[in-house]
Order: sequence, then C-alpha cells, then structure tokens
Amino acid sequence: MEYVIKGHEHDLVLKPKPNMRKLYIELTTHCNYDCPFCFRNTFREELGMMNLDTLHRIFEDVSDFPELEWIVFGGIGEPMTHPNFREAVTYFADKGYKTMITTNGGLIDDKAIDCLIEHGVNKLSISLDFSEIGHPNADQTIQIIKKINREVERRLAGKPVVAVELVLSTQNIHHLPKLAPLLIDIGITEVIVSNLLPIHPMLNQFVLYDKKFDRYKHYFDEFLSRVTGRLAIDVPNFELLTERHCNFIESNAAVIRWDGEVFPCYRLMHDAVEYIYGRRKEIHAHSFGNINNQSLKSIWMSKDYTYFRYKVRNALFPSCTDCKFKDVCQFVDTTEVDCWGNEPSCADCLWWRGILICP
Repeated sequence: MEYVIKGHEHDLVLKPKPNMRKLYIELTTHCNYDCPFCFRNTFREELGMMNLDTLHRIFEDVSDFPELEWIVFGGIGEPMTHPNFREAVTYFADKGYKTMITTNGGLIDDKAIDCLIEHGVNKLSISLDFSEIGHPNADQTIQIIKKINREVERRLAGKPVVAVELVLSTQNIHHLPKLAPLLIDIGITEVIVSNLLPIHPMLNQFVLYDKKFDRYKHYFDEFLSRVTGRLAIDVPNFELLTERHCNFIESNAAVIRWDGEVFPCYRLMHDAVEYIYGRRKEIHAHSFGNINNQSLKSIWMSKDYTYFRYKVRNALFPSCTDCKFKDVCQFVDTTEVDCWGNEPSCADCLWWRGILICP
C-alpha cells in the first residue's frame, strides 16, 4: 500500500505501516469532579460512556498492531467512573500490554488498589493540585498515593509506579518548594509539570508563560534543585521557542474517544474552546474514522491520517502563535484550517510548542 501526494517539483510517496506503539482510550467524558479549569466546561457535545460493543471491538482490533506496547486509559474524563473500567484494564494488562491510567485518584479505594496490583498495571498518573482553580481534595489524594505505594512495597510487586501531574499557574507555583520533599516522601517516581491552558477569559490572568514567569522563577528553580536526581521530571517551556514536536505523533499514538471515533491527539478529540495568549480559539474535533464502522488498522493506514502524521512529524505547518498577523487573521480563530491549507491545523497548538506537556 502506498499513497502519492503530487507536488510542484516532486511527488511524495507515503507507505503506511501498522506501527502504532501507543493507544489512548477514553472510556468516558464523565467525571467525579467539576473543576473550573477543565476542558469539559466548554464542550459543545454530550457527555458519554463507551459501550461494551465498542470496547470489545478495541479488544479485537489491537491484535493488528505488532508494535503496540502501551495502552493508556485517560481522555477528558475520569476513566474510573466507567462501569466496565476494571474489565478494560485487566483485559489489556493480562494480555501483556503495558497499561497506564491517568486519574484524579478520587475513586481509588482498597479494592481498586488490589485489582491494579494483582493484574500488574504499570503506571498511575495522578493529578495533584493545591489551588482553588485546580483539583479538590489534595490531602485525600496524597493519602491515596501513600496507601498505593505502601501496598506495592508490602507485596514486593514493583508496580504500579505512581507519577504526579501538576498544572502550574500563578495561583499555585509558590507551593512548589514545599511540595518537593512531600513528593519524595510519599514515593513518587515521576513528576509531569505542565502549564495552565485557559478555557475562559477569567483564567488568562493566571498563566505563567505570558511574560510573567520571571516573577515566579525562583519558586520553580528551588523546586528543581530539590527534586533533580531524585525524581524523573518533565517540565514545560515558559516562552515560545523554535523547537516544535508532538508527543502523540512521535510516539506513534492514536486516541479512541468513548463513541469509537479515532483521533490523533487529545486536543482534536472534542469540540471545545481555549485561550492562547488571551486569544479565543475554537477547537473542532477531527476524527479519521470510527472503529464501529471500520477496523482500527484501516483508519491508521488511511491516506488522510497517514499524511496528517507525516506533516506534523515534519512540522509542515505555519506557526500561528508567534505570527505577526495573528491578531488580524481569521485562520487563527479555529483549528479547522490554516493559511497553508492544512485541515485540521496544529499551527496554534501549545503542546506542539512545549508550553503544555502531553500525558
């Protein structure tokens, strides 16, 4: 199978491969929390739960990808609210796939801990925050993390390892220095630090990357000095740099939404709104197919999806975020199309620029 993309001076030949290495599964968009900064607050679509037929179709279709290594349960919702959460997780874990769960931790009880350890789930990535605009119940989350790590140690299981996700803003960065010894003490092995992406104008004032970071840099530097060499840490940029890359594309990853639609990343998975350096942008979901109508392999190897991955991997998009026309150009208003004709467009993506960190 190959696709020929006609060019002015040369033709591009694409030969797709079933080389997916990472699959994200959004079991649901429902959540046990209602955080003010959550993308769900701007959804222009119904919330939903993945049905069993769709879940079982995924069970069948993953066998077409010999390089598939990781299954990640996440998306824009709390996966543990799904009634078949344990069935989904244990199926993939028992099949030998590396499994990861992104969660707010609020629904992890003793039975859940026992299930995760017994079936060898590899990693939990738990959101933790200490600000009014973040996840609630930080103290409860810390106690849950302690309990998980104690039980893993008691059983000599070795996994799941627990990572913590932190979303930085002007409201919480001052907590970082005192948070460092706490994370080490409760057995955290990895910290993923990202920036706040406003979904409402009132949140614009809280971002750190809009020429505010220098005022708060000493908190961040002290945090880094305390955790470097003791924890694995992934940190964002706080200013626009030339480098651009997409973790989803470079990981050969795909995302399946709760209704079976297949997407290249989290950002393009739902109709929503975000504010980029104070500028409103409408996000339009862009699916490359639905696994209830065709196989995951045929979607992955389709011409449109293959060409899209090629363009993102090679940065064949304009850079709207620092373009001199961004305040007068209509293309920056949505993700539908950019001035180079890309549909959809990643030209204004803050994950692509490293300001935000993908899970």
